Amino acid sequence: MVDRLTRFTTALAVLGVAGVAAIISYHHAYELVHSHGETDTTARLVHFTVDGLIWAASMMIK
Repeated sequence: MVDRLTRFTTALAVLGVAGVAAIISYHHAYELVHSHGETDTTARLVHFTVDGLIWAASMMIK
């Protein structure tokens, strides 16, 4: 029971930190791209292309 609780709270903490980091990272990338004259659509999508490349590269490292 204690092992299960430890895993659950650890997963919850990791998801919480990852969520906060994702929000901050998204806002930072959006502001950076938008401040350099790109459209709202481009500024919103750039973050997903970067994360997509990171995800794809991570899958290839396996």
